[in-house]
Amino acid sequence: MAALRYEKVAEILERAHRIDRKCELFGASAHQYKLNPPIDEAIVRSAEEKYNFTLPKDYFQFITQIADGGAGPDYGIMSFEDSFMRRDHNRFHEAYQCSLGTPFAPRPMMPEDAESCSFNKDAYEENPYKFFIYRTEKDSLCDTDGFLVLGTHGCQWDFGLVVSGEHKGQVFTTDHENAYHLLAYSFYEFYKRWLDWLSDAENIQRQLNMWHGKRT
Repeated sequence: MAALRYEKVAEILERAHRIDRKCELFGASAHQYKLNPPIDEAIVRSAEEKYNFTLPKDYFQFITQIADGGAGPDYGIMSFEDSFMRRDHNRFHEAYQCSLGTPFAPRPMMPEDAESCSFNKDAYEENPYKFFIYRTEKDSLCDTDGFLVLGTHGCQWDFGLVVSGEHKGQVFTTDHENAYHLLAYSFYEFYKRWLDWLSDAENIQRQLNMWHGKRT
């Protein structure tokens, strides 16, 4: 997949904002169609070296050359500082950082797992190969190894990027109850899919009409 360019991303966001001036689309009030400035490569490389992992090339290129987070799906993409250095200001953030160098190693979700997880059962039955379960030791401080949280869908749902293991580079949604759903095979695929949706003015207007209809 071709690399994203800042000019193209900014153009799409500007057009979308002209339609959704009040930032009424879901999550838009949080990111307001704005991109954060890129982060210095040296900061990222220092974190990788210290914690023994490497970011996927497309995500690294995005945060160092295009934007260190900002506008994105749902509530947007977290900055590297927020997603890595101070995740949720949690007292276990050091354990989380250390876990990134350990391979993300889930097992395929089985039908009996799907019965008790929060994901839509129809979605699982349609594409069971995209659903996984991740189990950790009971005394583990982290729910998942090798998984960098990138943002939230809201409520209990987050999405993130695998940075270690055979699934490296892939983007998953998690319900925080050990279940994971594959969203995209790369960060660029994930982000470009959102940009493509946002590029269609009819998509935005349709969602705005639905939102206004619920409010009236």
